Amino acid sequence: MKTKHKLLSLILILSSVSLLHSQDISINLSIRWNEGPYILNTDSIVKHSELVVSYTNNSDNNLYFRKFSYYREGIPDFLWGAMETMAFDPEMLEIGYHEYRKKHRDYRNHIETAVKNNPNKNDRFVVAIDLPYTNYADWFIVDEESWYDKSGGCPDIINRNLQYINEYLSDTIYGNNDERNDYITPFKAKDITKRAIKTKTTHQFMFLKAGETKEDVYNLTCFDLVKGTYTFILNGNEFKSQVLTEWRLGEPDKFLPLPKKVGKYKLYSGKFTSNSVTVSF
Repeated sequence: MKTKHKLLSLILILSSVSLLHSQDISINLSIRWNEGPYILNTDSIVKHSELVVSYTNNSDNNLYFRKFSYYREGIPDFLWGAMETMAFDPEMLEIGYHEYRKKHRDYRNHIETAVKNNPNKNDRFVVAIDLPYTNYADWFIVDEESWYDKSGGCPDIINRNLQYINEYLSDTIYGNNDERNDYITPFKAKDITKRAIKTKTTHQFMFLKAGETKEDVYNLTCFDLVKGTYTFILNGNEFKSQVLTEWRLGEPDKFLPLPKKVGKYKLYSGKFTSNSVTVSF
């Protein structure tokens, strides 16, 4: 009997240690309101909602790890698969399809149409923010019912509308201040050296001293314009010690390990605690 009690006590102790370890990093999602220019009339100041992602280091060590979402002036990127049908123009090859689309698309007209004909007011969605392996990360929207019954069902049209709005918001409101374009390419080995992480790709990582909290804030104007109820979640519960790097079609994915230490910060890999938050528009 004593042996059983000792075994049970050992199991409980080990479980407690594991739980504490999993909580070295906690991430809290919350919604707050702020004032800023209205997307369709920049002379008007309105209140808009923001998603606040707060990272807390609950350990006694200085830690670093990949952030959940690439931070582009607080404007989220959305995953959507529909390609626009555009007649071929040699300029596409010169500046790339993405830049060509931004240059030639009438975003304002598209946004006004999406707002006017919006059918999403009574719909419910899950906004899943991916923990990235690569050098970029997307937010993606799934019907709430499809998410919880694991049936898939990504409403591409709403993802596309959200992305169009955010591209317009980035160019018009923020003046396209973020000139970095590394978020659309895979990591290269040179991007994750200690020196590079300190300088070139530092915006891709979170550095937290022991007991410290830092936050990223994301503008949710796009959700307000297309309406609906959105539950924001982090799609994953564990930080990785490696990143996906360049690959070739038909070949298996290739991963590279992150440095175990960058300056005074140790690499954190393992589980974290998090929550979800819901907001209706």
